[in-house]
Amino acid sequence: MRKRLVLLAAAAVSMTLSGCGGAKKGDAQTKAETGAAQAAEAGSAVKEEKKESEPSVESQEYISADGSYSITMLKGFEQTDVPLQANGSMMGLDSAAGRPGFSAVSMGSVKSSVPGNPERMESLEDYADHVAHLALDGTGMQVDWQEAEAENAPGMTRTIAREGIARMNGAKGRAYAVYMETEDSYFAVILIGRDADIGEAKQVLSVTLLDSASSQEKGSKAFLSAMTAVLDATNGASVVETYRALGGGAGAGPITEKAKALLSESWEINSAEELYETADWLMSEGHNRDAVEFLKQYGGTDAASREEFAVKAQEAGAGKRESLMAAYDAWSAYGESAVAAWDLSRVGTIMGFGYAAGYCTYEEAMDKMLEAAVKAQELYDSWDSFNQSYLYGYAYWAEESLEDPDSRAAQRAGLVETLAGQANGPFSVDWGTELVKEW
Repeated sequence: MRKRLVLLAAAAVSMTLSGCGGAKKGDAQTKAETGAAQAAEAGSAVKEEKKESEPSVESQEYISADGSYSITMLKGFEQTDVPLQANGSMMGLDSAAGRPGFSAVSMGSVKSSVPGNPERMESLEDYADHVAHLALDGTGMQVDWQEAEAENAPGMTRTIAREGIARMNGAKGRAYAVYMETEDSYFAVILIGRDADIGEAKQVLSVTLLDSASSQEKGSKAFLSAMTAVLDATNGASVVETYRALGGGAGAGPITEKAKALLSESWEINSAEELYETADWLMSEGHNRDAVEFLKQYGGTDAASREEFAVKAQEAGAGKRESLMAAYDAWSAYGESAVAAWDLSRVGTIMGFGYAAGYCTYEEAMDKMLEAAVKAQELYDSWDSFNQSYLYGYAYWAEESLEDPDSRAAQRAGLVETLAGQANGPFSVDWGTELVKEW
């Protein structure tokens, strides 16, 4: 029953990744329903003894895995972290001593990439609806949320709160949630438990933003996470970290099947051997070689100017023109490493799905991603150059122009700009980080 809310929420997030399928109800979900029912029953059955003097409420600070925020809550909870993506994490606080069935789940992320949702939220209310769905759907629990009073938290531009009665299998408990936003980020905390526990938790509950100096030291894992940050933000989660957090538990079966289907349909990968062959191809040739050879066929490497080559590219027709111009710009900037960043970033993508599919272990997936990261440092001198090569590669592959504001390529460029502008975002890790095995 432990970690029930955070793992179910992580499972819900992971099912939003590309190629997702429907989730099935498994043993972990059944345990979650049983645990929630026990919590609700405890709320109905346990009568608090009156005391002449109430003891002070002991609190404790819990820091998110990405170091971006902390929660002050009741003392003695077991913390479970799910680093869903480079710029967002989920934290579970479960069943402190003397508080049977009481759980909390929190989430923090930038507005441009909310876990489990590929689109930008329109409002804090929409975010609240989304997080409640992630945390509670699949548990069998129903909550009739009502607006509650909330003071604006320090450092936040807006705060709202909701509360309600949690019902399951005829039993009742209490639910309370607070949602906050800054100019660029959202935060949420949801509590489920007995009336008395919720009441005491509300006395001490607070969320504190942490600056870069307070964040955990960023090393090799943070570098690898940054290499896949754009796709993770697009999908709403990092499959390798989400699946690892599930550890074969809640929702793992459907995720494995989805990962196998995606690898087979998109990459023609159906075994561990084919997984490693594809990863090695991405690091040695990939679409980078195709792009450079395609460019040479049209004389792009010999063109006197970009304007001169644009005329030839125009004659190639729609689609080819966009790919040729992306290849030309990439080759002009990075030579033979034109769009290699696009290939290297996707090593992490396929190895993550390979891990979820059962074709490799977590350690093996991370080892191969480390190889790709080392090669990236050899070919590029900064996140700016890596990301620009990545964008050229995406435009080449998608046959779209980065100059077309309505294209997917331009939208992805906008996402890169957003992530790069975050003070404690994925690209704040030093490009010169010494890459060593940390797992």
